[in-house]
This record gives sequence, structure tokens and C-alpha cells, in this order.
Amino acid sequence: MKKLTILVIWVFAFLSLSAQNAWTVQTVPNTRLENNDIHVSDPDSYLSDSAEMNINTALCAIREQADVFLVTLSSIGDADPKRFATQLLNYWGIGDAETNNGVLLLFVEDQHALEFETGYGAEETLTDARCERIFTNTIVPYFRAGDYEGGLCAGVGEIVSVYGGTIPLGLVTTLPNNDDEGFEDFDSDISPIFLLLVLAVFAMPVVGLVYWAYKRNKGKSAGTDSYHSCEENGVTYIDSFKTAWSGSPWEGKGCLGALMLGFSIFVFLFLAILFVNYLFPDIEENRMLDLVSVITIVLYLTWVCFRQNHRALKMADKLAKQTIRPLEVYKAAYNNTGTKIATWMAPWLGWVYRLIFKKRIKQNNDLQCPMCHVEMKKDGGFALPEVHALENRLEALKFTPYYCANGHKVVLKERGSQYSKFQACPTCGAFTSKLVNIKTIREANYSHSGEKEETYECQHCGHSFKKAVTIPMLYHYTGGSSYSSSSSRSSSSSSGRSYHSSSHSSSRSSGSFGGGRSGGGGYSGRW
Repeated sequence: MKKLTILVIWVFAFLSLSAQNAWTVQTVPNTRLENNDIHVSDPDSYLSDSAEMNINTALCAIREQADVFLVTLSSIGDADPKRFATQLLNYWGIGDAETNNGVLLLFVEDQHALEFETGYGAEETLTDARCERIFTNTIVPYFRAGDYEGGLCAGVGEIVSVYGGTIPLGLVTTLPNNDDEGFEDFDSDISPIFLLLVLAVFAMPVVGLVYWAYKRNKGKSAGTDSYHSCEENGVTYIDSFKTAWSGSPWEGKGCLGALMLGFSIFVFLFLAILFVNYLFPDIEENRMLDLVSVITIVLYLTWVCFRQNHRALKMADKLAKQTIRPLEVYKAAYNNTGTKIATWMAPWLGWVYRLIFKKRIKQNNDLQCPMCHVEMKKDGGFALPEVHALENRLEALKFTPYYCANGHKVVLKERGSQYSKFQACPTCGAFTSKLVNIKTIREANYSHSGEKEETYECQHCGHSFKKAVTIPMLYHYTGGSSYSSSSSRSSSSSSGRSYHSSSHSSSRSSGSFGGGRSGGGGYSGRW
């Protein structure tokens, strides 16, 4: 029992220590209140005195153009770095209140995050794309080598140069040496063409898997774009609510399967050539590998082209039989980016399919009967049933009747101009239920979301029903102008360290931010 008590005490002590190490927006030391020329808050000592002095000097020089402030933290717990940076910029009010030229660089070590948070006034010069280039090209090499100070100094130097400032010599650092000594023993006799193909083909299944996961999570595939039809009193109603088919046949396991088959072809040919080389050792190895590379890529591209175009043609044929507008389906398949790329990759087969698509487009009419495939015309004398006539009159749905020479009648059902204002009635099924009242059950505030009740009444059968809707929780930012100096200093002293920034001299003994706000721009970097 005594051992268990000691273990529990140690666990609570560890948890409390971990909680103390996680900074919050309110506990981050606002060093600007100590001196108006300070541009760094480094409570966890990632920067040396000289580095911090150089950063302050450089950022003070561009203060008129942008008020840039650097914060380095070891941990913010489970908080999102982007949201934390936005809150901190607004909490302190970094930048001028009128020009909103504030910029916050937030470094969070345990999440490997560096946030560029900019105000509206700074976004025009320090754009999101420029922030990304500074992070990727300048800062990341240092961070990956474990040199956080070097990366931050180099990044600040890039920002200073963007605004036309002079970079102090202390911020000019040398990129870490990332030369891989493992390449010293690399066999230079291996064909570069062969190596590039090996890398490309090995990457294809990975790309296919990622794409398949993306399509699966998104919940969309070409198959879901098919038209839905039903028959009422001898009249076929075709529901075309969904967006026009993109023509893409790449769905689900089909994409992954095609790429995996290409990988299998490569492995088979590679093993085959090793066997041939074993039987005929006099053949020059590099030339044979190059030959295998060329044959493999030709076969693989042929397969991709065949699968892409054949699948698109097959799905287009299927959908063309379900709609009165087959011409749209074939044009979508013909103009699809995937089939075009596949054709360019393997023109020896792709252009054959292009001719087939052109023939299909030429043979089909704009309006075609899905039963007998003859041309259809609008039926001006067709009387819609009462419920559909009401839906059509309310402009919730749009019904367009057609007929063909063989007596088939088809009604195309589409979304009307007032579609968003109506719901389907749970009693009669008509799409004629309109919102008539909204009642707030619970107001949303800054601690929890709210709830409201919407009442709908059917214009067809008169039935009314209610639906509960959640009101999003409110969020409140406190501005930097209301942050008192005394509370900030007490917060700084409670952190238990003396900051490098206090060593800087200035003609102004105290200072504060100008009340700037975040514009939502910037960049979220991870290394």
C-alpha cells in the first residue's frame, strides 16, 4: 500500500510538472512592456544573448514598415499552434492599430511548429507564399540539423531583407552541412536512367495508396454521379440533382490496382533480366538494364492509358443509357484531364480511344430517349401530377417533360431556383416543406454552443415538423491595449528566469504594442 501511495504521488507530481511547462497565451512573458525596442520573448532560452541582441537590432530598424515579434516556447501543450499564434497576436495587440502591420513568429519545439502570423497591413509585403519560401528554403535546413538559433536568426534576416532593412553581421549564418557520407561508396557504374525508373516505380504504389485514401475519405467517386430514375404512371422521372459527371474513372481500388500492377510488371521484368544476364553473362549489364527500363515504362504507360480510357468509355456508356443527355456524358469523359494526360503519356494507344470518343459524340443527340435511344423533344402539353406541379410552381424543383417518336415520356427533375428554402416532408414525401419559424432554445456564449429549433410546414399536406440545429460557440479575443504593465511584469517574474532582453538599453524605459490585430494570413511550418 505504501508503494502504491508513493507511485500515485510521483504520477501527480509528473503531471503537474508537465502542466506547468506548457505555456498559455496569458502566461507567455510580454517583454515589450519592459522596453519598447524589444522584439523577442525567449522564456525557454533558445537564443544566446548575442543572437537576441542582433534580432532586436534588426527588427527595430524595420519597425515603421512592420512590427515583427519573435516568441520561442518549448511547449504549448495540446493547443493548436496556428490558433495560439492568432490569439497571442491579438492578446498583445502586436502592430499598429491603424495599419495592422504586426507580424508574430511563434516557435514551438515539441510540436516542431513555426507559425508566421500576420496582420492585414503586413500581408501585402510578407505574403503567405513568401513566408512559406522563407521557412522551407532558409529555416528548415537549420532546424533539421538541430540548430534552432541559426534557423531563427536566418529567418529573421530574410524578413528584414524583404522590408529593405540591413541584416546585421550577427544574423548571417552558414548553412549546416547535410552531406550524406553514405554516398561515398555509391557505385557510379549503375545507370542513372535505371535508378530514376526504380525510384519512380517504387513511388507509384505509394501515390496510388494516398490518392485512394483521399478519394475514400472524401466519399466521392465517379460511380456516385450516376443518374437516378423511377417510373410513375408510365412516365420515367430522371433525377439529375448531382453535379455533372467529371468523366474521371479513377475510383477506389481501381487506381491503386493499376499502379500496383505497374509495379508488378517492373519486378517481373527485373527478375527476368537478372535470369537472362545469368544465362548470357557476356551481355553488357548496363545496356540490358536500360533496355529493361525502356520496355517497362512503355508497358506501364500502355497499361495506364488502356485502363484510364477504357474505364472512362465503359462508364460513359453506362451513364449515357440512364440520361436523356448522353452527349454531355461523352463530352465529360472526352475532356477529362485524366484521359487527356493518359493519351499524351501513351499516344500509340490513347489516340485510338480519342477517335472512339469522337465517334460516340458524333453519333449521339443532345436529347435522347433512355429506352429506345431516339431523339426526344419537349412535351408542351404534358400535365404534371399535383405534387410535382406544386414543387415546380414553388421553384423548389424544376420538371421538364420530353417525349420521343415511340411514345416514351421522360421528365427530367432538377433543382429549382428556390431549392435551398425547402425540405422534404416526412409525411407525404413532397419537397415542399418551408421554414416558418425559428425558436432559440439556448443562446451560444463563450463557454458552450447554443441550440435553436426550426419549424417547417409542408405546403402540400399541411404537416409541420421541427428540427434541432446547433448554434456555434462564440469566441472572444482580448486586445493588447487593455493588457496592464503590472500584470505582465508579475507574470514575467513568476516564470523564474531573467530574460536576455532586459539587458538592452533604450532611451525609453517602458513600452507596449500598438493594438494591432491578426489578418489570418501567414504560414504554418512543420519540420
